[in-house]
Amino acid sequence: MGVGVSILDSLIRKTKKRGLTDEDLHKLATPEGDELLEKFANLMEESCRPKHPCFKLTVNYDLSVEEAIKAGNYDWKNSDITSEHFPQIRKGTVNVEIVLVHFDHSIKSEEVLKELDKQGLRAAELPELLAFGEKYPELQREFPIVALGSVWQYRHGNRLVPYLGGDGSRRCLGLSWFENDWYEIYRFAAVRK
Repeated sequence: MGVGVSILDSLIRKTKKRGLTDEDLHKLATPEGDELLEKFANLMEESCRPKHPCFKLTVNYDLSVEEAIKAGNYDWKNSDITSEHFPQIRKGTVNVEIVLVHFDHSIKSEEVLKELDKQGLRAAELPELLAFGEKYPELQREFPIVALGSVWQYRHGNRLVPYLGGDGSRRCLGLSWFENDWYEIYRFAAVRK
């Protein structure tokens, strides 16, 4: 009961601060107030859900890129995704939580990186993307998943980043241009800082 009284007390203080009267608050107990309470409950439900889905997994940073690709059992992979082009930076085996960030509009890579930083996230790197693809193989059939934390500069100067993609029958590990616009369908793998 104490929690309910505390919530009601806080609500009364906040509404009074906005100039509402006791009579306005009493309307909540009427049939017309029921619609407002329903909106409030919907707002609470929405704010309590995680903004982006999270996935727990273990990443072995000591695996070579080739070993991690083999463990993921992809139907097709870009031949430029190699240990030479994407050298390992981290070491050891670590439990991480991958957050899949989705934007409801087209967005550039630099904007994604800024948004991730604002949310206390960093872009996932190739070893994390590969561990994700191994543990959650079906998810990439629903939408492509990009790891902006690993960038390879192609011999013509363009930068490329790895992504997981696929369709109903195939799972693919590809590369896409860092400079591209990313459409709404893409998800960005990220890790908490």
